[in-house]
Amino acid sequence: MRRRSPATARTRAIEVLRAVLEKGRSAAPLIGRRAVGLSPADQDLLRELVLGVLRWKAALDAEIAASSRVPFGKLAPNLRETLEVALYQLRHLDRVPAYAAVSEAVDHARSSGGEGAARLVNGILRSILLLPAPSPPSPLPSPPLRGERGSLRATAPGPPLPAGEGRGEGRSEAEELATYYSHPSFLVARWLERFGPERTRRILVQDNSIPFLDLLVNPRRTTRERLRSALAAENVTTELSPLAPLALTVLSGNPLRSRLLTEGHFSVQDVGSQLLPLLLPPGERLVDLAAAPGGKSLAALAAGRFRESLAVDRSLERLVRVRENVHRLRIPAIRPVGGDLGALPLPEGRFERVLLDAPCSGTGTLRKNPEIRYRIRPDAIERLARAQQEALLAAARLLAPGGFLLYATCSLEEEENERVVERVLERDSGVEPAAIEAPPVLSEFIRGERVRLFPDERTDGFTAHLLRRRSTVAAPGPEVNR
Repeated sequence: MRRRSPATARTRAIEVLRAVLEKGRSAAPLIGRRAVGLSPADQDLLRELVLGVLRWKAALDAEIAASSRVPFGKLAPNLRETLEVALYQLRHLDRVPAYAAVSEAVDHARSSGGEGAARLVNGILRSILLLPAPSPPSPLPSPPLRGERGSLRATAPGPPLPAGEGRGEGRSEAEELATYYSHPSFLVARWLERFGPERTRRILVQDNSIPFLDLLVNPRRTTRERLRSALAAENVTTELSPLAPLALTVLSGNPLRSRLLTEGHFSVQDVGSQLLPLLLPPGERLVDLAAAPGGKSLAALAAGRFRESLAVDRSLERLVRVRENVHRLRIPAIRPVGGDLGALPLPEGRFERVLLDAPCSGTGTLRKNPEIRYRIRPDAIERLARAQQEALLAAARLLAPGGFLLYATCSLEEEENERVVERVLERDSGVEPAAIEAPPVLSEFIRGERVRLFPDERTDGFTAHLLRRRSTVAAPGPEVNR
């Protein structure tokens, strides 16, 4: 009888990876469930292993395939994940001794596949240890970029990369970059064409880095400075975000274990998401579409931009999370509303401010959601764009004359952003682009009615457009859907 290994962080990481890669599950909730019963250090290791393998999977698989006598595609699924977890530790973690990573991988292979599997894993990993780690296909440009032309923080351009060893025979730049950084080759080729080689390499580097955690301070309970001091007393180090007025970025420690979270002093929210309400002119009421779990409504009211918000979402389960956040943060002016974007339960032509953060491909969030890169396809982006177009038309019909609508996605693809807006403007003549007037710190990212942030060490990527209902044209009727 094969003996079972204890459920360590590494063996649980293998189980999570199989569920993500074979069953299409989302990584974050699975990590949370499988972390139960582990020590805090092992919970962190589990998260690091799963997300790290997902960020570097293609590069890891290329090394494994080159050192395996069994074709990679014929390796048993369990052995593939076992090798990926071990190799990620060898290549990317310096706190795990090489012998320990190899030994545990061999033990796990033996418990699940017998002595033959153990010998195979041992042979592959020891062969890889004799080889140098792969280097990037080309060096990262050294000068920092700004705004549309580069990095958010000129003082932190990102780590320099060593020069590559030359392009493989017959392989394009996009293919080499896609393999090394584990991105879809079509996406890398598209970015090279649209953003240029410097910007594309910076996106890839950021996508494969470990993200910081951002907090939204609840001004009804505390201030940024007081919260920062209180967290420091709990060994959580933070810094003030230069972009969002209520944001703290966590540099070390785990604020999720703090009583200050449960007591409503802060919530967890990416800086980019906190910025979206700041791009709308302030008003009395905000209609927040596809709102759950309610972060943008919370940010809008916390920043004093609006007095109340209707948080509309189709998922009743996710609306429960809105209610929980409202209760925990004590912000009662947010009213959850169940409703689909295709049949909004709100009267048309009545609202002054609408925010639509549309469901999208998520190509600006591949660092935090690395499993997306193994599922996104060009045809999927086109399908999403068609759905986004209809959703934006529905959102525009809510606008009163002179009202403003912010359309946002966490995507970098023009198919989901510029092209969607262009088609909506063609179909609804009563809507026009509107110039964004945002805090000066955001001015470098704004081009007229559009703002775009690329993935950076302090924020995910997103794109947003501001539209306005013409004051002299009545709200459109049903014909806009023809």
